[in-house]
Amino acid sequence: MKEDVVQRDCKPFLSLLGAGGRPLYRGIREQHDPLAVLNVQRDRQPTKMPRTIHAAVDAWFSEKFGVRYRGAGVFCTGDRRQADEHGYVHKIFPIGGFQFCWSPNVRDLFEWAKREGRLQLPPAQFVAALDSLDYREEGFSEAIASGCEVMVACRRYYVVPDS
Repeated sequence: MKEDVVQRDCKPFLSLLGAGGRPLYRGIREQHDPLAVLNVQRDRQPTKMPRTIHAAVDAWFSEKFGVRYRGAGVFCTGDRRQADEHGYVHKIFPIGGFQFCWSPNVRDLFEWAKREGRLQLPPAQFVAALDSLDYREEGFSEAIASGCEVMVACRRYYVVPDS
């Protein structure tokens, strides 16, 4: 039954994913019932990233792609182990239309910034480095296979616990 609902409500996602496509995972703090519907937070606040940098990065994504991927997106990955580091692992299925963005050079933006010593930089200097990271809104299957962070912009999405 849940497969029928996903097939019906997630056609844009499933068609981009293609037959036999790898799942998109998300680590979530609480375990959800099969096929729970979650709303995307529109004012997501960072848990680790300094707020001034978060706001500057969000503005950069908005200017470059027209989407506030950091503040109004869902963080996912094709790497189940990476999702497991953030909570209970769920497969996600955006409902209706969606957009995505990723960089083949960024497994996790916060971890990249920490490793590169960029968290103490003024926001303008931090975002200046983003252009070199090759963020893009194409190559969905490649994004999932990369194990890198994939930011998904949608209004709602289904979560299915990955047991």
